[in-house]
Amino acid sequence: MHLTVVLGTSDEVTFDITLNDNSFVRKWAEEFSWCLSNCEFNQQESFAGLLTLDEAKQILNNACVTINKYLKGFIVIQENLSQEYFNYLHSKFEQLSGQFGKPTKLFVAANAELKAAIRDLNFYLHRLEHERATVNEFYISFNKNQYRRFPLEEADYEYFELDTPPGTLYLHYVELGKEYFDLFQDGLDIDYPGFSNLHYYSGEASLTFDALNFSKNMGYIEWLKQHNIDPYNKRSGHGRIPLGTASLDALDKIKQHRFIKHITIND
Repeated sequence: MHLTVVLGTSDEVTFDITLNDNSFVRKWAEEFSWCLSNCEFNQQESFAGLLTLDEAKQILNNACVTINKYLKGFIVIQENLSQEYFNYLHSKFEQLSGQFGKPTKLFVAANAELKAAIRDLNFYLHRLEHERATVNEFYISFNKNQYRRFPLEEADYEYFELDTPPGTLYLHYVELGKEYFDLFQDGLDIDYPGFSNLHYYSGEASLTFDALNFSKNMGYIEWLKQHNIDPYNKRSGHGRIPLGTASLDALDKIKQHRFIKHITIND
């Protein structure tokens, strides 16, 4: 089974993603098919990794300005993009949004403009953290008002991996918060209130053209051990669940044609 991704407003280019043959991927593919029929792509998020830091910063600032339009002075906007500022923005997002299944009254009542700004606040501060000039990643993102998510079953956790090669399609993080690696990178306590590893799945996925090497980051592994966490316990929901692979030359096509025309699932 494979996905055929068609890019460009006039069907300019295509590339294939070969899906792994296992029980979780088959279940994920069914949900992905549902999303293709019932959800719109979020085109901006899908190609956000390819934005420059200045472009991403502008979207983040616009989100803060919009939020302050509705909630005067709620966010103190800073030009210095330090980790302290990002942690501050994370706390503001959590106050505005709440949790999956337990949104704040404000978020429930918010109009489309304010909801979009709150979501952009979270998404683009993640994009800007750690100053990666570009992220060689293609995110199959759906409209957050339309997609759905489901809890992982016990057997699904066996598919988590700490390392994946370039060209891997993996299950996208569908939680609100920070996972273990975020806490480690951002210098936060293990009891950070916004902590959440991955315990749900949706039809969203990300295709990365960079290797993911969590197990080779000895600082991270030692950090886990210092907090009495078994780095290799897959039930904890950290790492990534691989879904498939694509040829590395797909990255050039993605960079040149930043619009998802459609995606099909083929046997």
